[in-house]
Amino acid sequence: MFATLILDHRLAFLFLAALSLGTAVPLALGWARVLPEEPSPFGNAEDSFRRTRNSLPAAALTSKRRDPFAIVLLLGITVSYACQLPGVPHGMGFNAIPTVIPHSTGGWIEFAVIWFLVLVPGFASAYSLLRPSFLRVPLIAAGLLILLLWLLAAPLRAALEAVA
Repeated sequence: MFATLILDHRLAFLFLAALSLGTAVPLALGWARVLPEEPSPFGNAEDSFRRTRNSLPAAALTSKRRDPFAIVLLLGITVSYACQLPGVPHGMGFNAIPTVIPHSTGGWIEFAVIWFLVLVPGFASAYSLLRPSFLRVPLIAAGLLILLLWLLAAPLRAALEAVA
């Protein structure tokens, strides 16, 4: 591969680590927006009184536009990211397929799953660009970074393993 000839193994490790950890940040921000916020456990009475007096009514809080399809896309790109973590076996679920099914079918299933995991981040980014929701920025950033991770992970790992 071209990356093994040009890229030093330390630089490949730095790029792979930065890409893996940088992708986790928008995913964490997206899941933080999805999960409800908890009240502080030890707030004093005056601070909590001021907060309840200045807060919006419950109907206004529940009417915030929450797109369930954006949450499903966030789940999909999280699974796609988890499949790219180092040490995750890629053939984990395909060894359990019974031997009755021909190997060509298992190959097609594996091919379809891999392409699904590659296309979900791109679709999530495009969906968020076209339709604004409360997860717009995390879905765009995470989708693009996961696409880069799918594209660059194999050459970077090859350069990392080419240490002689």
